[in-house]
Amino acid sequence: MYDLIVIGAGSGGLAAAKRAANAQKKVLLIENDTIGGTCVSYGCVPKKLWHQISHTHFDLEHARSHGWSINKATFNWGEVKPRLSDFIKSLNNRHKEKCLAAGIDIVNGTAQLTSPTQVTVNNKCYDGKHILIAVGSTAKKMPIPGTEYCDTSYEFFAWDNLPKQVVVWGGGYIAVELASILNALGSTVHLIIRQSSVLRGFDEDLREFLHSQYENRGITIHNETSIEKVVKHNDEFIVHCTNGVQLKANKVLQALGRVPNTTPLNCSNVGIDCDNNGAIIVDDNYQTSVKTISALGDCIDRVQLTPVAIAQAREWVDNVLLNKSFPVDYRLIPTAVFSHPEAATIGLTESDAKNSYDNIDVKKLVFNPLTMALNQHNKEPVFIKLVINAKNNRILGIHLSTSAAAEIVQSLAIAMQKGITKDDLDLTMALHPSVMEELVTIY
Repeated sequence: MYDLIVIGAGSGGLAAAKRAANAQKKVLLIENDTIGGTCVSYGCVPKKLWHQISHTHFDLEHARSHGWSINKATFNWGEVKPRLSDFIKSLNNRHKEKCLAAGIDIVNGTAQLTSPTQVTVNNKCYDGKHILIAVGSTAKKMPIPGTEYCDTSYEFFAWDNLPKQVVVWGGGYIAVELASILNALGSTVHLIIRQSSVLRGFDEDLREFLHSQYENRGITIHNETSIEKVVKHNDEFIVHCTNGVQLKANKVLQALGRVPNTTPLNCSNVGIDCDNNGAIIVDDNYQTSVKTISALGDCIDRVQLTPVAIAQAREWVDNVLLNKSFPVDYRLIPTAVFSHPEAATIGLTESDAKNSYDNIDVKKLVFNPLTMALNQHNKEPVFIKLVINAKNNRILGIHLSTSAAAEIVQSLAIAMQKGITKDDLDLTMALHPSVMEELVTIY
């Protein structure tokens, strides 16, 4: 009998298993794919590496404006892809080794729930006092004619070469990130979005800014349309859009969101309630409708981000297994978009702030940074926006687009957590010359 059976070795599952094992609990970890989950193997980590690799294109452009003589640069996908894959495999092995060193038992296979305290994997039953489901989510594909010819982010990281022409279907952060990477590496990229601009849910001014910057980079955006069908023609595909446009492509990527990966579990067998999309319904303590079974991470369809799953796992283990408190504020979650240009946000959008507060103030600034002063072409401006509660001057939201935006917003998240105000910014001594001195001198 295990103290804890964890189904899923992604970010949330690993965090829970390790925390419980470190507290001397007997833990079983079940995974039917790689140890590390989507984030390590098919998401955040390889995406960030491709983001950095592709950014070299812009570094070379800037270098020419700074007096460097550079011959025509070429990119070799076939050289870097195996190295990147080997690195990801090393991370998978490292996670596995740490689990084994902590005394965690690992079973490779697909789990099915057979009772409130029992799981079956590879025709073998395992009993546990507590079962924690952390199976994550999977990329969804639309049921259109020719959808079998389309790839998702999962397949993208297994491509053997750089396609000449790519159609990316979707306007969320995964879609714009992959579109930006491919565009920077030299592909002709068409982005198909159903909305009027990219990145629904982000601040409207930031959305418009990034939309225009992607177009300036060379991505062709087809807004307020969708894909009707994909037809294979010899060695390429013909993409038929609902607005009548037809596009040729070597690859078609669907990046239209994700769905909880709960179907193999057979949740209904043990009485676990799920939403229509398969998301497991839980209370504030992540308990399902079955007392001994809990769930967290992407499979409960709240905020689908790696740090959120990890925080939920730590919170759950402390509360349920260790009788401790691990208070987490899920209202302030820093989020990055690793596109070109990079963007990051924390807190409320202007629209959300107006819905929650009677009187808000907005400070917005767009400017060319000093680092772009000598660039003859392709100057990339900085975007800064503050959303402020005018009643007490507290900062409600920060929205940035600049180099290293993610690093900056992660630091600002600490200040936001402590209730930073516009007065605090005004009293902060500026560091000159820097981009972020504008944040503390903005009026």
